[in-house]
Amino acid sequence: MNQRKTTRVKLLLQASLSSLGELVVAVATRTIYLISGFVPRRKHIWVFGSWDGKKFADNPKYLFLYVYHNHPEITGVWLSRNKTILAGLRARGYKAYYMHSLRGILYSMRANCIIFSVGVSDVNLYTTNGTKSVQLWHGTPLKKIALIPIPGLQTPTSKSSCARRLIDEGLRPNKKHDIVIAASDENKQTMRTVFSDAREIAVTGYPRNDVLLGAPWLSKLDPECVRRIKREINYQFLFLYLPTFRRKVSRELNLFARYGFDGTTVNQTLRELNAILIIKAHPYFRAHPYDEQTDPDSEGARLERIFTLSDEDLPDIYPLLRETSVLITDYSSAFFDYLLLDRPIVFAPFDIQQYTTTDHELFFDYDQVTPGPKAKDWPDVLRLLREAVQNDSWKAERREVCTRFNKFHDSNSSERVFQVICRLLEQTTPE
Repeated sequence: MNQRKTTRVKLLLQASLSSLGELVVAVATRTIYLISGFVPRRKHIWVFGSWDGKKFADNPKYLFLYVYHNHPEITGVWLSRNKTILAGLRARGYKAYYMHSLRGILYSMRANCIIFSVGVSDVNLYTTNGTKSVQLWHGTPLKKIALIPIPGLQTPTSKSSCARRLIDEGLRPNKKHDIVIAASDENKQTMRTVFSDAREIAVTGYPRNDVLLGAPWLSKLDPECVRRIKREINYQFLFLYLPTFRRKVSRELNLFARYGFDGTTVNQTLRELNAILIIKAHPYFRAHPYDEQTDPDSEGARLERIFTLSDEDLPDIYPLLRETSVLITDYSSAFFDYLLLDRPIVFAPFDIQQYTTTDHELFFDYDQVTPGPKAKDWPDVLRLLREAVQNDSWKAERREVCTRFNKFHDSNSSERVFQVICRLLEQTTPE
């Protein structure tokens, strides 16, 4: 009995110390935030980051590269939590620092502009008081979004400690957006419903689409995984399957065996079409969309034309999208960007009723904005892939939807975003 009491006391003490530690950290970081508002900002220093500081990808990546290659008057600094990414960027001559390092903090405190794709935690929230905030986001929304908590990130819960609730209610800085970008006027209206506090929503196009359209300032960006595949096998067509993020992923979710995926049959169809299939799950799937028993790569060499890539293999899908012959997806907003290439899309909304009922509502009627055939299962996907490479009959519909959701069909989106930021900073050329 005494031992039980002792254990309980120890646990309570540990919990109290943990809460006290959280509170001390929160007060300290809030103090840093307030102090950072008094540090003089330099107009020519811009700080970039993406995906909670864990990836070098998406719109901030391509704007960062554009600024580096085309505007040497700007000091662009990439911040990250990933030391492997930082080492790779520094080896290529870019300024890149750990976001909580001394240099990372100093650059954050001197920067006049922060640029990100998810939230301010992509860079360093606690040093951004007094900066201009540019939200580049990560796609044209098909799904209704409400800035939901992302799996794996720190988020408050109803069972949070008193200290945690205090932090989230009063001690965590609330950084609003000066600029949010959009790809079209239609897109601008949907973004306005999400970022209602934004000072401006600018229709510029997405910097990441510059790679799809062959921006001359981008060097060859074939991902290593594609170079490896090309060494292993010759093919004519590359099919890419991109299932979207689901908030309510469970072990019951299986987008493969449940919908008739048979590895041998798929592989044989790929041989007949001289094609390969690359499967890339969303980075924030709580679990793989397939388990070990139904992993399409589990049969090894016999399925030599099927490849499954993790987020570690391919953190940035856009160089791969440019290489893709036919896109297969369900509700991923990447298809709006892919329309710029005017290539076939096979839509695979296997679970649309469940998805729109229990996971995400959609901004639009699905059939009205998805210009391609709809598959009910994997045998249907294979049939439609064969049709797509033999007779692409959806060109007119694709052009109509592309015009609606992509105002610009060139490789100058990064330059337009750059000019919008310069206007925000009330300058034409930085000091």
